[in-house]
Amino acid sequence: MSELGEPFAVLLVEDNARHAGLMREELESNLPAATVTLAQSVAEARAALRDATFDVCILDYQLPDGEGLEILRAIREADRSEAVVVVTTSTSPEVAVEAMKIGAEDYLVKGEGYISILPFVVRQVVERMRLRAERKSLERRLARAEHLASLNTLMAGIAHNLNNPLTTVRTFVELLPERYDRDAEFRSSYYDLVLSELQRIRALIHSMRQAVALPLTSEEAPWRMGDLLCELEIYVRGSASGKQVSFASEVEDDLPLLAAGREAVKQAIVILLDNAVAFSPERGRVELRGIGVREGTAPPRVRVEVSDQGPGVPPENREKIFDPFFSTRPGGLGIGLFVASSVARVHGGSLEVATRESGGALFSLTLPGEGADRNRG
Repeated sequence: MSELGEPFAVLLVEDNARHAGLMREELESNLPAATVTLAQSVAEARAALRDATFDVCILDYQLPDGEGLEILRAIREADRSEAVVVVTTSTSPEVAVEAMKIGAEDYLVKGEGYISILPFVVRQVVERMRLRAERKSLERRLARAEHLASLNTLMAGIAHNLNNPLTTVRTFVELLPERYDRDAEFRSSYYDLVLSELQRIRALIHSMRQAVALPLTSEEAPWRMGDLLCELEIYVRGSASGKQVSFASEVEDDLPLLAAGREAVKQAIVILLDNAVAFSPERGRVELRGIGVREGTAPPRVRVEVSDQGPGVPPENREKIFDPFFSTRPGGLGIGLFVASSVARVHGGSLEVATRESGGALFSLTLPGEGADRNRG
């Protein structure tokens, strides 16, 4: 048997002293890195777990003062890290199913030769635990690297968008002493340009403050997407009237409740509606739909679709469009879709873009319904 080099601790809970001794001897002789602690009852096991942390717990099913599954439940309810192997004389599959449902890592029947098999089972359990720990560590490192890369992109975008107007302002200030009195065109044209560039800086700072201050999480009660979309109808009809863009909405009646931060989701949808109006041609049409997504046993979701009749998003831009400071909108800063995408991701959802068959862009914001497991990034 290949050895596990790093030390690990085992709690062996077995009321039969002879079996416990044989099991301990087998474990320590085949797994030299293992340190085995014995307990003969539920009470002794609880005391051992109060005093120390173990890598693996081997639990006898029947104990003098209860069942080994009591200990397993206590370990899982306390969100402890110990992997659990249940050992029993019962060949009933119900016992195995119950143990695995509660959170056992493996299951072993006390049949002929089971003690010699035990070290192999423990070894496999420890190796699986370590592989999972390594994977989680790699995922954390990857997430951190991606986070740093995003920050670098964000900072580079901020620097670029500030440097250009600041260069104009600096040029004006440097030329001011020698040209202000004798060059009327310089005074008027550069003055207007500088004001414009300062306004651009102000708009950038305002957008970034909105992105940072946006409330991504919420402790509020579950809410209905239909109610929010009704509120937004009033907003978009006003913003669309200037271009004579028509607006239509369709919302299903029985959408699942949502637990995501309402204000953050509202801001994300406002961003999508603003973009749709901005890219719509005169007398174009913007559509807003709220759809319930129910697929098999998967938790229900809500999808909000915003579509327009503009030029659409070319395939080569569909990934970049959610990056900070990437924009194809005249005068756009490229912050809005970055914020909307961040809102979706933080709440365990997604934001995607496609091109409609009839032309124009189709943005789909999907969020998990109340009670769904939201993996926040």
